[in-house]
Amino acid sequence: MLTSIRKIIEYPAFDNFITLIILLQAAVLVLETIPAFNDYFLIFEIISAMVLVVYIIEAGLKIAASYPHFSTYFKNGWNILDFSIIVVSLLPLSEGYTTVARLVRLLRVTRLTHRSKEMSVVVMTIIKSIPSMLNIFLLLSLLFFMYSIAGYYLFSDIDPIHWGSLSKSLLTLFQILTLEGWIEVMSAVTHVNPLYGIYFISFIVIGTFIVINIFVAVIVRKSEEAYKNLEIELANPVSQKEILFEIKEIRKKIEDLESKLST
Repeated sequence: MLTSIRKIIEYPAFDNFITLIILLQAAVLVLETIPAFNDYFLIFEIISAMVLVVYIIEAGLKIAASYPHFSTYFKNGWNILDFSIIVVSLLPLSEGYTTVARLVRLLRVTRLTHRSKEMSVVVMTIIKSIPSMLNIFLLLSLLFFMYSIAGYYLFSDIDPIHWGSLSKSLLTLFQILTLEGWIEVMSAVTHVNPLYGIYFISFIVIGTFIVINIFVAVIVRKSEEAYKNLEIELANPVSQKEILFEIKEIRKKIEDLESKLST
C-alpha cells in the first residue's frame, strides 16, 4: 500500500494533473474579475471547492507516503507552503470576508512556483538573496535619508512641489532612481545654480549604477549557487536516508515472508 502511494505521487501524470488543477484555479480567478461571468459565481465556488479537495488529497498522499517518518514531509519547505495554503483555505471566513477568501484562493496559484525545477531554483535564489539584500537595502535607505534631507534644504524654496517636505523629497528621489523624468526635476533647480546638477548626477551614479548593480550581482551569485545545488541534487537523486528506509522496508517484508514460511 505504501509503495503504491509513493508510485502515485512520483508518477509524472500525477504531477501534471496537479499543475492542471492549479491552472484551473488561476482561470477561475481570472473569470471572476470579468463582469460578464457574474452569473457563474456558484460554478466558480464549486470549482474552487473541488480544487481545495484535490490539494487536501495530494497532501494526504504525501504525508502517508512519508510513513513512518511523518516529520520528513514537513522538512521540505515547499510541502510546508502547500500545507499552509490548505490550512488558510479551510479557515471559516464569513460573507463579510469574501475579499479575503478570494485572496486566499490566489495563494493557491503560488504553488505553480515549484511545479518545475527551474522555477524552484528562481524562487530559492530570491529567498536566499534576502539576507544579503537586507544589507544593501540598509545602504540604500541611508543614501535616501542623506540625499532627501540635503534635497529639502537645497531645493525646497526653489521647487516646493518636489522638495517641499521630507516625504516629497523621498518620492522625488525614488522617481530619480527609476531614471524616469529626472531631467525635468533637475532642470527646475539647475537654472538657479548649474552646480546643483552634481547632486543629481552623484545620486544617480551611487544609487542606480552602483547599489542596483550590487543587487544584480548578489542575485547572480545566489543563482549560480542554486543551480549548482540543483545539479548535485539531480546527480544524486536518492539520499542516504531514503536508501536506508527502503532497506528497512525490504527487511520487514523478508521477515514477514520468513514467518509465514515457518508457520
